[in-house]
Amino acid sequence: MLLMLCGAPVVWRSTFQKTVALSSTEAEYMALSDCVKECIWMRRLLKDIGADQVGATVIYEDNQGAMALANNVDYQAHTKHIDIRYHFIREKVVSNEVELEYMDTKNQLADFMTKGLSSKTLRYLIIRSNVGPKLETSN
Repeated sequence: MLLMLCGAPVVWRSTFQKTVALSSTEAEYMALSDCVKECIWMRRLLKDIGADQVGATVIYEDNQGAMALANNVDYQAHTKHIDIRYHFIREKVVSNEVELEYMDTKNQLADFMTKGLSSKTLRYLIIRSNVGPKLETSN
């Protein structure tokens, strides 16, 4: 998870899953839950210092199944085993505190510190995330 504020990274975290997931969608949904919690905390911190955020915090997700699960408030038999504590994501989407948008995996900024990438892709993501020194770009 990479949390950016005004185009600059302020929080980056990568953790091991605490529970076993039965599918990649479920695993991503659990990770999305942690991300939403971090965003809500940041929104409250900003409010406390007088910098209220107008509108929803946009969360970029690369798993369309997790997005569908978060946006669907109806009961689904195939998701009944997912712990209820993860479903607060739905509440935050409905209350317009967070908004989920799809972003292809290759453009996910948080991935550049956790995945093996080509040097070209790594440079691209480092530049986009404003992390580290400015790199020379040449093709």
